[in-house]
Amino acid sequence: MKITFYGAAGRVTGSKHMVTTDNNENILLDCGMFQGEGEEGDLLNRNFHFAAADVDYVILSHAHIDHIGLLPKLVKDGFTGPIFANSATKDLCRLMLADSAHIQESDLERINRRRKEKNKPLLEALYTTEDVDQVLKQFQTVSNEKEFTVGKNTKVLFTSNAHILGSVSINLTLMRNNGLPVRLTFSGDIGRPGDDILVGPDAF
Repeated sequence: MKITFYGAAGRVTGSKHMVTTDNNENILLDCGMFQGEGEEGDLLNRNFHFAAADVDYVILSHAHIDHIGLLPKLVKDGFTGPIFANSATKDLCRLMLADSAHIQESDLERINRRRKEKNKPLLEALYTTEDVDQVLKQFQTVSNEKEFTVGKNTKVLFTSNAHILGSVSINLTLMRNNGLPVRLTFSGDIGRPGDDILVGPDAF
């Protein structure tokens, strides 16, 4: 088993964490956009540092853009597998990603105008609304507190964590080649107890 951090390590945004199982299945936890980092962030958003087509599964903790914002680019670049999330996260992804695509299109017009004045090459949008539509087709909706299987034998359980509507911690049980399980929890962003609307945070 191997865990590689491609974002939100040494920085706050861009949550992307690859778990490679002993069966050589690549499970990506979140696929977030780097935000508020200027040209460096744009460069990071345009380069995954892994092949999108090599990702087998995506599991989402919640629908903030720094956790889901590069899903359409992942699909555009070759990811064809399922995206696991609860129904609330899927519903919010529909709204948030469509808005993100629209913002990029409007921002890119301004950015390219400045780049043209400086004789710099023009940039393409990270993704379009058509890419967002394809993302939504790849969702598989699962329920909190009900274990499901990803790939050959990875067990996953969502537990509520009171950050935003639908937010969860992702509890993984991964089988090693020696037959022994390894338990791994990706907390996502954890909210506060006692909220009047949101459930959790529950114990891992």
